Amino acid sequence: MTRFLLPAAAILATAVLAACSDVAATPEETLRTARIETVAAPTGLARREFVGRVEARYSVDLAFQVSGRLAEFAVPEGQMIEEGTLIARLEDQDYERALREARVQLQQARTHLERQQTLHERGIASDAALEDARTAYELRVVALDTMRQNLSYATIEAPFTGLMSRRLVDNFTTLSAGQPVARLQDLSELRVAIAVPESLIATLERPDSYTISARFPFMPERDFPLEFRELIAEADMASQTYKVMFALPAGLPGNILPGMTVNVRVQLDQDALPGGNAVRVPVTALSALPDGGFQVWVFNPETGAVSARPVRTGGIDGGSALVLDGIDTGEQIVTAGVNALREGMRVRPMTSPGAMARNSRTAR
Repeated sequence: MTRFLLPAAAILATAVLAACSDVAATPEETLRTARIETVAAPTGLARREFVGRVEARYSVDLAFQVSGRLAEFAVPEGQMIEEGTLIARLEDQDYERALREARVQLQQARTHLERQQTLHERGIASDAALEDARTAYELRVVALDTMRQNLSYATIEAPFTGLMSRRLVDNFTTLSAGQPVARLQDLSELRVAIAVPESLIATLERPDSYTISARFPFMPERDFPLEFRELIAEADMASQTYKVMFALPAGLPGNILPGMTVNVRVQLDQDALPGGNAVRVPVTALSALPDGGFQVWVFNPETGAVSARPVRTGGIDGGSALVLDGIDTGEQIVTAGVNALREGMRVRPMTSPGAMARNSRTAR
């Protein structure tokens, strides 16, 4: 009986040793190196700086509403003029002649109408003849009004008090109706235009959530406070930014004119930033989801594994994205090579995780 048990025990021992040998031969799991950064919230006031451009309250290209040859340019460039001041005049002999002709034709139509009324009262003229005479008279009245209007269109007067910034044609030029001849700018309030990313639009429409000032390169020692005026709600096709207008204060030095560049500084209250406690992460930390959303890969320093977490994003500004919710400050995320990750994968940090310095300088 014993001689049958010994070979069986030997076979079992051999199998165990072989299994142990296979386990020992299995290579260790290869860890992927990943760049890990710690999410940090911005602190204090976030400062943004923009390059702005000074613009007039209104800038109008003036034109004649009739064609003709330019006879006079009464105002030189760079001169302030009052409302109603003559700016330019066409040669108006043809319009004067047409007006006189319209007056004569109106008098003829009036005489003919009176004659038809008399004949109609005597029963000689028919109702149709009287109606035709009345229609002809009314048409001549309209024609006279048109000729009088055309004569008035042969001159251009200033529609408001402003600066004659530019003459667009020379004297004696033959012009077509609607062709611009001069540019008039309303300087009663100078404004500054800046291009703003979509992430800041909602904030800049609330003046109590920020302070803003302008500084001109030739007056670096003086700041001019700005006041919100309007938002151009159509994004620029190239930069995907929005034009926002701010008003400069009254009493500006006379050497500040439309077209000048200006440095604009915006101080944003952290509590007023979009998303309240939102954070900024590098764009490279986001990976797209099938439904059009985004996710980030959160790193667990205890296990060394990563897990995907959907996030709600705001706007993208440069190389960073605004994350409204989904991750908290202090968490560590993968910021490069996210498309190669999978749920539960263990990774090795490329460097010791450091705070996202870019978040503490929210889009400076």
